[in-house]
Amino acid sequence: MGNRIKGRTKKKSIKAAIHSGSSQQQKLSRMGKVRKRHHAGLDATFIGRAKVLKKLQISLRDFRRLCILKGVYPRQPKKAPKNKKGQVFYHIKDVKALAHEPLLDKFREFRAFMKKVRRSANRHEKDEARRKEPLAPKYTLHHLVRERYPRFADALGDLDDALCLVHLFACLPSDGKIKSGITRKAQQLAASWGAYCSVTGSVTKSFISVKGVYLEADIMTSGQAVPVRWVTPHNFTQHIPEGVDFRVMLTFFEFYETLLGFVLFKLYGEMGVRYPLPTVASGGGGESNVSSATLHPTLGGKATSVLAANLSALQLALNDAAKGNSAADAVKDAMQSNDGNNDDGNDASDEVNRKAVRAQKKKQRELMQSIDEALKGVEEDGDDNEDDDDDDDFVDEDEDQVPIAAPLREALEAIDDSATSINENGNIVITSPDAQKRHQLFHNMTFFLSREVPRGYLELIILSYGGKVGWEGQDSPILMDDSSITHHVVDRPKLLPSYGALPKSREYIQPQWVLDSANFNFILPVQKYGVGHELPPHLSPWVNDNEEGYVPKYKEEIEKIRNGEMLDENEADNVDSGAVKAIIKDSDEVPEGDDSASDKDAESIADESEEDVESEEEDDAVAERKAIKKKQTEDEEAAELAKALMSKKAARLYGRMQHGIAQKQAKVDNLHKKRREIESTREKTKDGKTQLKLKVERLKKERREKEDKYKETGGSMKKKRRHT
Repeated sequence: MGNRIKGRTKKKSIKAAIHSGSSQQQKLSRMGKVRKRHHAGLDATFIGRAKVLKKLQISLRDFRRLCILKGVYPRQPKKAPKNKKGQVFYHIKDVKALAHEPLLDKFREFRAFMKKVRRSANRHEKDEARRKEPLAPKYTLHHLVRERYPRFADALGDLDDALCLVHLFACLPSDGKIKSGITRKAQQLAASWGAYCSVTGSVTKSFISVKGVYLEADIMTSGQAVPVRWVTPHNFTQHIPEGVDFRVMLTFFEFYETLLGFVLFKLYGEMGVRYPLPTVASGGGGESNVSSATLHPTLGGKATSVLAANLSALQLALNDAAKGNSAADAVKDAMQSNDGNNDDGNDASDEVNRKAVRAQKKKQRELMQSIDEALKGVEEDGDDNEDDDDDDDFVDEDEDQVPIAAPLREALEAIDDSATSINENGNIVITSPDAQKRHQLFHNMTFFLSREVPRGYLELIILSYGGKVGWEGQDSPILMDDSSITHHVVDRPKLLPSYGALPKSREYIQPQWVLDSANFNFILPVQKYGVGHELPPHLSPWVNDNEEGYVPKYKEEIEKIRNGEMLDENEADNVDSGAVKAIIKDSDEVPEGDDSASDKDAESIADESEEDVESEEEDDAVAERKAIKKKQTEDEEAAELAKALMSKKAARLYGRMQHGIAQKQAKVDNLHKKRREIESTREKTKDGKTQLKLKVERLKKERREKEDKYKETGGSMKKKRRHT
């Protein structure tokens, strides 16, 4: 204790701090700057969900809806504090964006509105509550779609999830969790998308799996094809699980419904068709050119096929566009009238036409004058010859007419950048070369779907590849006994007796033939896809065989058929037998007196030639094996030397690469091994038995021999049944 006295406070040390004489810069360099709270670190970047709810003053349910619609998701910090493990964090910038969202005010208004409705309901004022129901605040998600997808290509890139969810809701039953209006809306969106894909020939790949039917379509935008893939569930009775929160799924559907509306409006507008498609008027006030018998109940009709109903409505809209209702046709007509020359103006009708054209040109000049002034800078860079050529193209009566600039003219001529166009006869013409090639696959083919065949995806694929479809139903465009049917799709173990009265000119196939032919873009033989036959393997079109290192046998067969390389065994036998007969015929022409001498000479020459050939082949084989072995040893030595010269990091990376390559090769070797085993079991002997059947017979024979030997000892290998 020293000189310290009990009860007195300890004196302060007279020693000064080590940094007391240092300057401010020296203190910062030595000790660092003191951080203020909420200005750096985890607190300045992320914020917990509880604080977010307190800051925004909304409930957890509304916050989830707002995050889904806005596209905000939780973040996971790299170094989360130990005392905050399991907590949900959001980025502070996302929270600031949510605070300025107009939907937040709408949610608050709706919450205040519901308080008024509940107050009226608690007071037993039901009429007052019903009166307030139409006054509920409403909102739209259009600004969110434009905000999240500034370009059309961005919207197409995120269309996969939207289509999957829409097709899922289209198959779900309407019960307490899902209302019937949502199911009808989903069916209408899915059918509108399918109608566009079938008309433009956009479907490129399809595959049937346990989860559903995978489909992929190439959508043309800005001269590029954007692939869009989605899954269509199987048409079975869906059982809704209890553990799924449908409120979250309905929020996603609310946003995807608006997104698909934007995308379909853009795609249909490129074809010159107004979206949404016309519906049948419910009352007598409105009139429509669409028959109620060809439309689905979602469009106000009585048809049973949603896709066919939307397709018929789209066809009518395209026919209306062919009559001059599209914007592109209007611009093209104006351009043609601008370029037209008025010859032979003696008749009165020609004079009227010239006046109409002159008035139209005057309006067009007034419209284009401002654009020409803006493009003067572009025209100054052009050559004088091009200006003269442009002036020659415009032959008009008025000398003071302002010509349309060449760049603008080219843009207007190329205004129709859609996937389809309409010819002079009013028929739909696909403009994409790849789509034209696909659309010719099922051209002049008519398919009829039996009632047990799922109609949704098959109808879409057949129409997209240029075929015609009919089905068993009242609204089918093709009857079952129509002689124009080329393929009858049946999914039964055997044909019905009633099919015997149908025309014999059709082929009975299973549904897989349609998908395989579409994936290979080649009409496959129908023998393996007959009714009751064992189907060949259904190959996925998304597997790259070159990267996998293994090509399935069935794909090799199809490639040989496509290239014309496959020859029947009978043809090969006929060629060999013909050569043998020719040799025998030449030998028969030798004179009879010289038979013995000629035979001996021929045998001796043949023996000597065979020995020489065999010795030469053996020498070549030995030399080839030695060369291969020498090359392998040189390669191994070079690889070991290069590995020894590597650094430790490079050697470790090289080892991982070789390990991955070895694993991939092991999978390929395993596939080849299984393939050899399957082929060996299917090979038949002279007796007509397969190897598998011979193995079973051999095992049974061995079993009987063992039983006979065991019986000689007085026992039995057969199990005795116990009586209870």
